[in-house]
Amino acid sequence: MTIETTINIFYKYTPIAQPEHFREWLKGVCTALELRGRIIVASEGINGTLEGAAEAIAQFERTLHAQNGVPSTYGDFSDVWFKHSPGTGVAFPRLSVRVRPEIVTLRAPQKIDPNKVTGTHISADELHEMFENDEDFVIIDMRNDYEHRVGHFEKSVEPGTENFYELPEKLDNLAHLKDKKVVTVCTYGVRCEKASGLLKKNGFKDVSQLHGGIGTYMQKYPGKHFRGSLYVFDQRLREQFTDSYEVIAECARCGVKSEHIVNCANDLCHKQHLQCEACIEEVGAPFCNAQCAQQATQAEGTTVA
Repeated sequence: MTIETTINIFYKYTPIAQPEHFREWLKGVCTALELRGRIIVASEGINGTLEGAAEAIAQFERTLHAQNGVPSTYGDFSDVWFKHSPGTGVAFPRLSVRVRPEIVTLRAPQKIDPNKVTGTHISADELHEMFENDEDFVIIDMRNDYEHRVGHFEKSVEPGTENFYELPEKLDNLAHLKDKKVVTVCTYGVRCEKASGLLKKNGFKDVSQLHGGIGTYMQKYPGKHFRGSLYVFDQRLREQFTDSYEVIAECARCGVKSEHIVNCANDLCHKQHLQCEACIEEVGAPFCNAQCAQQATQAEGTTVA
């Protein structure tokens, strides 16, 4: 018998005085509830995605909200917004709870504290109304380039990052938008908290961010003003919110429409990219480009066919 599972996405920027101790507490709670997924803890807050039985997820939420057994020095989690998606039972192979310097790695030269500087939060309803009224604004997609290729909003531009931490170096690509009304978007909101603050600190005058992220919008307005699928960082790889969506992603090798997401088979690369099954079968492995294929085959002492 298959147990129905729920995926729970959450974050909170709040000072945590003892990240290592909090990590151990979180790991104990999740293990007891048989939850799997990833949680990042840092002195600036928490960022996590978990999968488990619906009641186990609900118990985790109650525990964190009530801060049952959580010392006050860990931070304030009483108002964490939990966002849900249907689980598959195999979205995560294991539980990982880690301490890192940031809950999303930006590496900005100036510290970005979303509790002090961030964009104006707008709801899914407000963004939808802006689209419906054809207002003059630009979406800045703060996800990585391959995420954008899988699916994105109308009126979108993207900075050209393969990794979020490249954003400070890519601001010149967005400089022409400093006087425009811009709305930052990301998967479920956590990256936009810092990204919108970074824009404001660098002279962007009218910065909003989609509260709750693309997933929250798509759950409420499936198929509206968003093309393609939503890329997610677990073994599902993407979410669809309607059966009648358009595939817009293209195979990196042949250009055919494909949402088949793979890691480059070159051990020196492992870049995530889109490649159709036919190209992988023809080449023999999912290389992101000819150079990676050549490097890999040379490392194995073979010749590319």
